[in-house]
Amino acid sequence: MEHERSKALEDAGRAYRRAFDDFSRRARLVQSLTAGPNPDRTAIDTALLELEKARVVYNRRRDALAQQLLRASNHNSFPAFRPDSPQAYAGRVRSIAELLWEVAGRPDGTAEDDWFRAEEILRRAAAA
Repeated sequence: MEHERSKALEDAGRAYRRAFDDFSRRARLVQSLTAGPNPDRTAIDTALLELEKARVVYNRRRDALAQQLLRASNHNSFPAFRPDSPQAYAGRVRSIAELLWEVAGRPDGTAEDDWFRAEEILRRAAAA
């Protein structure tokens, strides 16, 4: 039984590290795409979608690792955490919309379009 817990903890740790590495790599790609003088809107939208997918996977792996760590320390119960609350969702949309606006050069009158683009990125990431 102890060996099984140890193996599960090791597996969760490896999955977490892979997810973190993937998320970090995708974040760096978004940074590089937004750093240029004439950013490619389509490439940025695609990169943000992939970044959001990686963030979802990373969060799941992080939570799974936390569960394994709690089990390993004999804490069998812990409160549920809901990272997908309406407030968290709105915060993610706002962050992505602001990034899209910044990359476009902060143009006037694009807030609604940026918000819808950000929502679409989150919808597509959740569906993936």
